[in-house]
Amino acid sequence: MNKQYIYQIISQLVNDDYAKNKTTPRSLLRYLLPIESAFGYYTSNKVEFFDPQQNQIFYRNFNVKNENSRIESIDYINGRIDYFNKSVNNNGSYEKIDHIKKWAIKIKLSTPIGNTSVNPFSENQSSLIRIIDDKKIYNAGSILKNSDFIICLNKTIYEYLIQLTAGKQLVPQNTLYQPILEYEDWFMSSGINIDDTPLLFDYANEEYRSSNPVIYSIDELTNSINIKYSIRANPEHKKWYTSKTEGKVINLIESGLLEDYVSDCRFKNVKKLNMKKLAIKLNCSDKTAKKLLSLHAPHLLDD
Repeated sequence: MNKQYIYQIISQLVNDDYAKNKTTPRSLLRYLLPIESAFGYYTSNKVEFFDPQQNQIFYRNFNVKNENSRIESIDYINGRIDYFNKSVNNNGSYEKIDHIKKWAIKIKLSTPIGNTSVNPFSENQSSLIRIIDDKKIYNAGSILKNSDFIICLNKTIYEYLIQLTAGKQLVPQNTLYQPILEYEDWFMSSGINIDDTPLLFDYANEEYRSSNPVIYSIDELTNSINIKYSIRANPEHKKWYTSKTEGKVINLIESGLLEDYVSDCRFKNVKKLNMKKLAIKLNCSDKTAKKLLSLHAPHLLDD
């Protein structure tokens, strides 16, 4: 097991954006959680980039089940981004734009079992969503079905944590104490024997290839929304939307966070949305809030 490689994956799971350039803070590592579910990142079959300098949208459609078309499409858009970023060096009016992720999988972490009052990842569901961008993980996700992928990846991370302890008895103050408890509880509560579980890269081979691997999986929420979304290099740009409010709603949908966002806008004794409260949160009128949900996420109005 390449310990440095697993460490980089863990850094993405604790949402450390700077992990490639420095050591992930202990304050983040102590809140590492097991993976609960995994889904495809490219199921929209489209990537886009708005070039603000040329005032032009560049896009490519692809088939998520055709790796060549997916990679060629992303490479094309990233090439356009490179061209734009090169011009930014000579023009201070714009900021550089990040590449489209090339090997991404959407991850949802488990809800923590302990120290929920201090764990920053227990505040809401949005804090449990991650994107892992790694070629080896992606390739494993292109072979294994969701359940096998999750179990084996959790075992791989758990094995790494145990190796780091070098057989020492940990106390609650140790950085890895709570993460190890979380992983052990996940396996026990799932009825899975850790010792009988293979490591991800030992198991991800043709013998276990699934007809519906992780990279094709779509979560139920995405299936229930009306919006035809795409992966955008600069999703916050106003060019994409008729209004800032619509842009916010669409961004929440595309990131899988809309349901969590509206969770505190429901009436206490019923699940129905308090449209007035949501409108205040979105900084728009009640009518606009309801119209946007009717257009993009009508399932929220059916509750």
